[in-house]
Amino acid sequence: MTKIYRYEYASLSITLLIVYSHMGNWGLIPIQYLIPDITALGFFISTKTGEKAYNLSHTLLLPLILLSVNLITKSNNLFTSSMIIWLLHISIDRTLGWNLFPRKTM
Repeated sequence: MTKIYRYEYASLSITLLIVYSHMGNWGLIPIQYLIPDITALGFFISTKTGEKAYNLSHTLLLPLILLSVNLITKSNNLFTSSMIIWLLHISIDRTLGWNLFPRKTM
């Protein structure tokens, strides 16, 4: 991952923190931040299963779709906060250079 992408994800992380600061409960971050990493348990089944599960929970597509639907339907604020934390998790991972599997050296 090039430095420009890492800077972009760092900017996204900062933006998500600003958005979250206007709506979220800071106590939820430590609890919900690690939830996407639970999918790494798939590695106990097989490497292929672990990689697929991890990649599914570490792509922007699913939380963005769920966040969009939630915002359109003006649903639960807690759900919106959860999606922002999920996106924050992904953006911080990318800022640190952690890519999807299979990982290639940078």
